[in-house]
Amino acid sequence: MKTLNFLFNGFGFENLNDFKISTFGYMIGTKVITWSLIIGIVESFFQNYFGIPLLVLGAFVLLNILEFNTGIAVSKKNKQIIQSRKMGRMFLKVGVYLTILFILQSFKMGLHFPKVMDYEIDPFILLYWSFLSGVIYQLFKSLLENLEGLGYQEATGILGYITRKFGTNFKNPE
Repeated sequence: MKTLNFLFNGFGFENLNDFKISTFGYMIGTKVITWSLIIGIVESFFQNYFGIPLLVLGAFVLLNILEFNTGIAVSKKNKQIIQSRKMGRMFLKVGVYLTILFILQSFKMGLHFPKVMDYEIDPFILLYWSFLSGVIYQLFKSLLENLEGLGYQEATGILGYITRKFGTNFKNPE
């Protein structure tokens, strides 16, 4: 320890503790290290097994929460009875979405296709991103429909634009 402190002293620090405080500052606490480990493990898990970066996962979770909460608000506004049995629908849908993403990510990572002109033609990459885009589109459209039900005129305009742009094939079945 004496040699280490001598080396740090040569760089202008009093000792190892002075170096740690100067270099890492607030990050030295156990709370910061604990939260950093938790976030790192969650990020690594979702990136490796689902192919979803943490920021995209956060947006996905936020979109689900907003869609769920606005759906409840529309039901209350329309004086519909909210049944707790139906609340599990959101969790089941998210579970199915994540299962499909996990399967597609596994295929995407585990299967290798031949390269044509230095480009790998992997249909699972296309399926993965198409499915994820479709899920996000469906959640966003459902959120807009809920906001429209709450009286937000902006949502009505955006939904009208989506219907005109993509046609009636994207309307929810009644």
